[in-house]
Amino acid sequence: MTDIARKRPQFQPWQINVFGVLFLAVIVAVLLYFSNTAEYRAIQIEPSNLTDAEVASLEKAVEPLGKVQFFGADLSAIHRVVSELSWVGSANVYRDWDKGVMVSVKPRIPVANFGSEQMLDASGVVYTPADPKAVMDKSLANLYSRPKEAVNVMRQMRRINTWFAPLNLHAVDMILTPRQTWVIVFDNGLRVVVDHEDTEQKLYSLSVQLSGQLKSEVAKIASVDLRYKNGFAIAYKHR
Repeated sequence: MTDIARKRPQFQPWQINVFGVLFLAVIVAVLLYFSNTAEYRAIQIEPSNLTDAEVASLEKAVEPLGKVQFFGADLSAIHRVVSELSWVGSANVYRDWDKGVMVSVKPRIPVANFGSEQMLDASGVVYTPADPKAVMDKSLANLYSRPKEAVNVMRQMRRINTWFAPLNLHAVDMILTPRQTWVIVFDNGLRVVVDHEDTEQKLYSLSVQLSGQLKSEVAKIASVDLRYKNGFAIAYKHR
């Protein structure tokens, strides 16, 4: 075999750079072509684990955005619109080769009713559910306060339920007034009122008293007023 046959073509660095630029230009041209010629399609909602009301809420939210192209759609803008719905816990906007631009969300899970028109999730976020009929769920406790105090009220409810668990009592209504007075109603009808001074200590002491010396009286007590520096007042049910 001759030296000529063995010799391979040699490329200069500038030639390799030119080929690279040309290849990249072709790729960009192809992407631009598909981007400009792709059909416009409506944004699709992934309905898994969503109620009909939640799907309808999402469809209404993205409707003003109109139909979008597969590559030309602004996914960040769609994500912002969807995330503005207070009941949406997290959202994911992505492209699916078969279905087009998709929106998938995880709704917030309520742990309590908040006021008469909103709900509260485990993170203390107050939100309005997609379905108005979902509010005032009878299986959940009812919390009332200013929205900025929601986290504090939720934490207080957890502490109270822990302290009164030995008595098999659970808070079903909790109100924190603007003057920081707490009104707690338990599932047996017991009503407790306590002020903002030494609130936790007073409530914990009451749970100890009801579990000890007053255990036999629990079923007879209608309400307890803890707004005293020394002791508390008990009102009994009418016999």
